[in-house]
Amino acid sequence: MVTARVAERPRTLRELRKHLLEFRERSLVQAISRAAVSLVAYFALFAVAIAAPAVWMRVVAGLFAGLFAGNTFMMGHDACHGSYTRSARVNRVLGRIVFLPSYHPYSLWELSHNRIHHVHTNLRTHDFVWKPLTKSEFDALPLWRRGLHRACRTSLGLALYYTPELWWPRLMAPSPAVLDRPRRSYLYDRLLVWAFMAAQLAAIALVSDSPSAFVLALGCGIVLPWFVFCWLIGFVIYFNHTHPDVPWVSESAEWSAFHGMIAGTTRLEFPRWTGWFASNIMNHVAHHVDPRIPLVRLGEAQDRIEQLLPDGVCVEGWSVKRLRAILRDCKLYDYDAQCWLDYEGRPTTRSLREG
Repeated sequence: MVTARVAERPRTLRELRKHLLEFRERSLVQAISRAAVSLVAYFALFAVAIAAPAVWMRVVAGLFAGLFAGNTFMMGHDACHGSYTRSARVNRVLGRIVFLPSYHPYSLWELSHNRIHHVHTNLRTHDFVWKPLTKSEFDALPLWRRGLHRACRTSLGLALYYTPELWWPRLMAPSPAVLDRPRRSYLYDRLLVWAFMAAQLAAIALVSDSPSAFVLALGCGIVLPWFVFCWLIGFVIYFNHTHPDVPWVSESAEWSAFHGMIAGTTRLEFPRWTGWFASNIMNHVAHHVDPRIPLVRLGEAQDRIEQLLPDGVCVEGWSVKRLRAILRDCKLYDYDAQCWLDYEGRPTTRSLREG
């Protein structure tokens, strides 16, 4: 635990970030070596998943390939924030490479994540990541959408959220409505991802001697890793900003950047051994306060923030029981009372407006 150097409580993001500057240190050698190890592991697992002689070996390899797709994605996430290395050029090149196992176009992720989600965290009119629906909005949905909404907010169903809600409509097939303006980089980065997927399909076709063998290799080499990745990212982005003590705001007049970054995010405390894969992303308050801090230093930065803002940060000790409780309670939202509702419109949490 680091020791805060000042006792005065910061009142703005600028003041708070001054106390976190030491955590922006980055190592080019460490960054490239970590990326190389994870990429080699991913491609080796992909090869086993599509060509191993035993089905069980393929399934196990597919599961771990999904984990490493998530791991390399976190490196791309850092690179897109400019916090993976000190070189903007290296970040742009390496970020595009490490995003490929999770099929993410770099520039479109930068738009939706950096320039929308980070700038307007938990502001209903702008932020779209797990944005809660009101009771009337939910009731107005077609039956299949209501079913999907319910399914996504279950332990296993977290995997169902990311593809239809974010990945496809905002990253792979974005409409003009979700773009700031046409950019060639948006097209080129999508083509890069499509080319990578085509190369994987070609490799699967090459090692498959029958339609059934192709389907098996496709399932273990692409579908299963994608499901694992979608569960991981669905879990992470849900619990980063969804909690009974974390408010969502309906109007810009009620919202401020300081409030959004501090009150609108959570710290979910995981065992330290998970840090290599999760990259400390669940120390999420620190990440929103200063995205230039690399994920490997987030734990230290988070400790500093909690010393500077005692009782000002939502901290949750992780357990399966708490996962189920939060998923159970956080279904719909009453923006006037700032409390969560069940699907019948009954409050399941206390009103945050009442303190």
